[in-house]
Amino acid sequence: MKSFKKRKKFIQTEAIVLKSFDFGDADRIFTILTSNNGIIRVVAKGVRKPKSRMGGHLDILSKVNAYISVGENLSNLSQVETIENYSVIKNDLSLISVGFYFLELTEKFSVENNPDSELYYHLSYTLDQIFQKKNELLMRWFEIKLLSFSGFLPDLYNCQISGNLLDEGDHLFSSVNGGLVDKKYSTETDSYILVDKNSIKAMRFLSKNNWPDVKSIKFKDQNLIKIKEVTKKYIQTITQSLINSEKFLSNVN
Repeated sequence: MKSFKKRKKFIQTEAIVLKSFDFGDADRIFTILTSNNGIIRVVAKGVRKPKSRMGGHLDILSKVNAYISVGENLSNLSQVETIENYSVIKNDLSLISVGFYFLELTEKFSVENNPDSELYYHLSYTLDQIFQKKNELLMRWFEIKLLSFSGFLPDLYNCQISGNLLDEGDHLFSSVNGGLVDKKYSTETDSYILVDKNSIKAMRFLSKNNWPDVKSIKFKDQNLIKIKEVTKKYIQTITQSLINSEKFLSNVN
């Protein structure tokens, strides 16, 4: 009786290189976010050799056209072409720190081999906006939209304890409960973050609007600082980890 080998699956996809590490003597494993297949980990064989044709295309923070042989445990990258290497970002320490922050956050909210084109295009679009130098606002918008796409958008309208619609005013944010809490519950725990009404309005606006509308609005610095406090703690609660690129981001900005 004849035996048949299972045919390998090949895919061609647009992808953004998120991170990499050396493997063996000359190979490297890359984590890439693809436009149609979610996060994939691929091995680029021989890429660390001086004469490798793929080496110049596979920098972290690059958009590429990738040809992948899909394996059961680890896929092989057979060919790659650069679409965008974001050289302007890479030549500016402040900009690259923002770019690395976006890459790390995206990876933490991605599921391997789970198609998520919305997440891919959110990252791709946001990387194209870094040049505008409104990066504090861009980071807050990116975070809130990322939470939304991933199913973790905090409830900014209803009290997470009583379930009641919140009145306009200052309230508390609970990262554990995933949203705002009426300020009358402030004595229950010291883990809540007090959020003023204008910062609440700003978060609601960011969650509902696309970047062209967001960047046209002048946000007060104190509101962006408060939103950062909220998103930082909430993201740490969800991922159960620190964001390593935050330290780099703080040191250069």
